[in-house]
Amino acid sequence: MDPTIASTMIGVLLTIAFGAVVTAFTWLRSDLDKLDKKFETRFERLEAKVDGLILGLARRGLLDYPEEGSGVDD
Repeated sequence: MDPTIASTMIGVLLTIAFGAVVTAFTWLRSDLDKLDKKFETRFERLEAKVDGLILGLARRGLLDYPEEGSGVDD
């Protein structure tokens, strides 16, 4: 095979391979962004539920701060 043809084919194949890697990375990145947003939303909902629980316990007087000198280390 002529070296010019061989080098042209190798260049074209490397370009195609690089394009495939870039496309795969872009596709994976978009999926990871969607997944990150999904977990962020779930975390915000969980955080709101915990905040509500703490406020509810504090309103009922069931959540107290430890007294000074109670022997409990901070």
